[in-house]
Amino acid sequence: MLNKDIRVALVHLGCARNLIDSENILGRLGAEGYSLTAAVESADVAVLNTCSFIGPARDESEAAIRDLLERKGRGELRGVIVAGCLPEKFRPEVERQFPEVDAILGLSDYSNVARVVESVLKGRRVRPGDGGRPLTGQQLETIRLLQTPRSYAYLRPSHGCDHECAFCIIPAIRGKQRSKPVEAAVAEAEILVAQGVKEIVMVAEDSTGYGADFGAGGPRLPELVEGLAGVAGLRWLRVMYAYPNAFPWRLTEVMRDHAAVLPYLDIPVQHISTAVLKRMRRGGTGDSVRRILERLRQEVPGITLRTTVLVGHPGEGEAEFVELLDFLEEFRFERLGAFAFSPESGTAAGVEADRCDAEEAQDRLDAVMELQAGIHAERQVAQVGRELECLIDGREGTWAVGRGEADAPEVDGVVRVRDAAGRLAVGDLLSVRITGAEGYDLSAEAAAPAPRA
Repeated sequence: MLNKDIRVALVHLGCARNLIDSENILGRLGAEGYSLTAAVESADVAVLNTCSFIGPARDESEAAIRDLLERKGRGELRGVIVAGCLPEKFRPEVERQFPEVDAILGLSDYSNVARVVESVLKGRRVRPGDGGRPLTGQQLETIRLLQTPRSYAYLRPSHGCDHECAFCIIPAIRGKQRSKPVEAAVAEAEILVAQGVKEIVMVAEDSTGYGADFGAGGPRLPELVEGLAGVAGLRWLRVMYAYPNAFPWRLTEVMRDHAAVLPYLDIPVQHISTAVLKRMRRGGTGDSVRRILERLRQEVPGITLRTTVLVGHPGEGEAEFVELLDFLEEFRFERLGAFAFSPESGTAAGVEADRCDAEEAQDRLDAVMELQAGIHAERQVAQVGRELECLIDGREGTWAVGRGEADAPEVDGVVRVRDAAGRLAVGDLLSVRITGAEGYDLSAEAAAPAPRA
């Protein structure tokens, strides 16, 4: 049996960190000669990379497993492999609920995933741990088949998180903080840039926790960002998932001094009520959160601050929710996401009963997003007539679709650049003039020809 005659499809669910795992899986399979297809209906084997961050994510993962097993039952697939966060945390439940799954892989570097596919096709038993080596933070993640446009790619400088937020299951899935050496992260970045990547989006469970496991005197996030900013050919570097407490303030100096480091920071505050922050086990107070955010705006002029808030958490009454709304209206984040509390087994907040019901939590979520939509719309309209740098990610008919410095891929808005002649290509970085604003997105026209690589 030749690997090239076996077609494997990967079904990806979850966040950007999960996407790196999916790219690792595809890279390993491709390196071993398997034919890769995006169409499950034409595959022999399907690999599902799952998410289990909150209940709805697990529901989505389980629905995807059922769909793949139904295909297998109809003879459309020879094998189904389930990998990622769901089996890492809930393996016994997955085994019990889906006995027809051929192989279950938790989190790893997936260095042996090709052997797992071979075992499934030959009917051999796949044991826990057969998929690859545990993620120690030392491995280079360089055998990746990128699933992003070549304009950008994600880079993961660390694994895991040392925080114990009352609502969060991630440390139980991903483990404690394990950081890559700066030189390893830089080596990964150099490989990505050599493939034509213009923007690196740095993602981790806790970016500001980078290097905590190195001990006193070891490099931390500012040194990492400084090292990455020095990679020749890298145009944009974006930092996501920065935990607000114990913020490494030299990072603002690095952001000011290095042109490649975008004045953009994703810093999830979750709430502003001190009482709710305490129940969340986030550390700090509402006042300390305000001081951090205000200082960021002072030290990095023009910075785009993106945050995430959580509504409906135990201890959030009507007064605490109004306090959050008032703060959001006052501070006016440039970018914001929100989600409703989901009680998770194994978390401190999962067993606490003094919370609003799911319907009220959804109402609060809707109120936050309605408020932010108005704030965002005002900011977008103010951009009309201005020029900004735009990185092209793809096309929609006669429009090239890209992003400005203030927009991270997947989670923020886009800039649609009129390009009826089709001159713009993925990876072009050019100056555009904003001509219109609609919702979260902007429309534009080229202000200057795109520089070609």
